[in-house]
Amino acid sequence: MIEHFKKFDGEGKSLLPLSFSHLNEFAFYRERWALRRIFGYEFPSGASAERGSAVESGLNMVLNGMSIKDATEKMIAEYDANCSRITDPKIDDERENLLPLLELGASTFQQYAFRWDLLDYQKKVEVEIEGIPFIGYTDFHFEDKNTKEDFFIDLKTSKNLPLQISISHAMQQSIYQRATNSKQLLWYLKTPTKTKDAEYRAMTLDDYSKPMKICEHILKVMGNYLSKVDSKDDVKNSLIPNPDNWIWKEETVLNARKEVWGY
Repeated sequence: MIEHFKKFDGEGKSLLPLSFSHLNEFAFYRERWALRRIFGYEFPSGASAERGSAVESGLNMVLNGMSIKDATEKMIAEYDANCSRITDPKIDDERENLLPLLELGASTFQQYAFRWDLLDYQKKVEVEIEGIPFIGYTDFHFEDKNTKEDFFIDLKTSKNLPLQISISHAMQQSIYQRATNSKQLLWYLKTPTKTKDAEYRAMTLDDYSKPMKICEHILKVMGNYLSKVDSKDDVKNSLIPNPDNWIWKEETVLNARKEVWGY
């Protein structure tokens, strides 16, 4: 199957190694996947994504001994630098969320500082699934001082605290668990509102095998799809973009769609 994943090398972005985002985008947003992975378009992230990256970076600084004040200054500078490349009306609002999210994350981690050692941040992990190489970068890698067991925490910032782990997040966790053979935790930090402070919730999967089966199925569907297309024209003519889909709200994605499909 791996040969099907190599046929577009040199035309768009190389499909290998895959990542969770490749898999998720192919399954649920296939036209955008094609634009990015086959046709080679680059799409900027939004302010909410930059918020999450900035808070993770700021929290890593605090966990490595930097003061909240200094970490906040560096975190905001990183956020502003990254947002200078995008157009998003939420940039200023998300900047206001950075400090309360960092403070909440830092205070939450401090509760466990006496028993957890930070081993790594943005650790590169690699694994094969169905013979296809995958790569990923975990957020925080810890070791329990008492049990000497290591585990990973994936930090998510969002406007709502989930009641259960989404399928997409479960798939990502299952890939990382297979790559590391270690426990995976999801920590959600909710952005503050006018009436509520930032909030936190920790969640973990009881069974990694179920979302892994979904990953394996998507991978087989992707391999089957790629086996039937041999050119960019084949890809173009195999997909029908829905103009009402929310993915076209980003202007660069919309313009790419118009360039490829003509509408």
